[in-house]
Amino acid sequence: MKNSLFIIKSLVIVFSLVLASCGGGGDSDSAGTPPPASKTTISGTAAAGAPIIGQVTVKGALGNTRSALIEANGNYNVDVSGLTAPYRLRAEGTVGGRLYRLHSYAETADLGGNVNITPFTDLIVANAAQQIAENFFDSSSSTSLSPTALETQKTALKTKLQNVFSALGVSSSIDLLRTTFSADHSGLDAALDLVQIEVDTGTNIATIRNLIENTSISDNLLDQEDNTETLEVTDGTKLTTSVSNTQAITNLFSSFAS
Repeated sequence: MKNSLFIIKSLVIVFSLVLASCGGGGDSDSAGTPPPASKTTISGTAAAGAPIIGQVTVKGALGNTRSALIEANGNYNVDVSGLTAPYRLRAEGTVGGRLYRLHSYAETADLGGNVNITPFTDLIVANAAQQIAENFFDSSSSTSLSPTALETQKTALKTKLQNVFSALGVSSSIDLLRTTFSADHSGLDAALDLVQIEVDTGTNIATIRNLIENTSISDNLLDQEDNTETLEVTDGTKLTTSVSNTQAITNLFSSFAS
């Protein structure tokens, strides 16, 4: 029953994306290939299991912002000339009709490189900042994150999700913030399909849920040492089957669109 609900949800998401892609817009790069980057741009992929239909806004340390639309494949490229590092990032838009507002973070060294914006990076930023990621972005102060705290929280989240990553064949060396990936329901993107993160803004508690097996763990954003739990996976085959079903649905609608 859970797998059936997941397939139905995937149908709705994919069909919405097909309709959006048929609605026009400019040319985009091939899937999984971020737009050409330079030393004055921040580029990457903005996705929540599927590309976010919307825009990315980059906020400099002094509060100035630059924005750009997200390509149909989830790639974005924002020219940050005139902004002061470090940079707070926000991807805002919809996936399958659901509104997302996700966040990430970049330093001067990230210019010309890849910076992802996903539910995973949003949680990493929130843990490093010890507050809701949206509040951290909206802050009017010149806010920066400790590089040590950022690295610690990246490693901690990867450990919490390692059972899911292992079942899906995602490399243990992946950098959730910076490793390039394709929003095509494979690899890291498949994990974004299967893992749901919800944050209670009243308690600052994030719930990380395995949607297929309905297992979950809690993560207190105010406690940077709250890193002992790992998300349970009892049957990895259920996860890979769901991924295969989602990919089959995607391919089917892609053939219709063609």
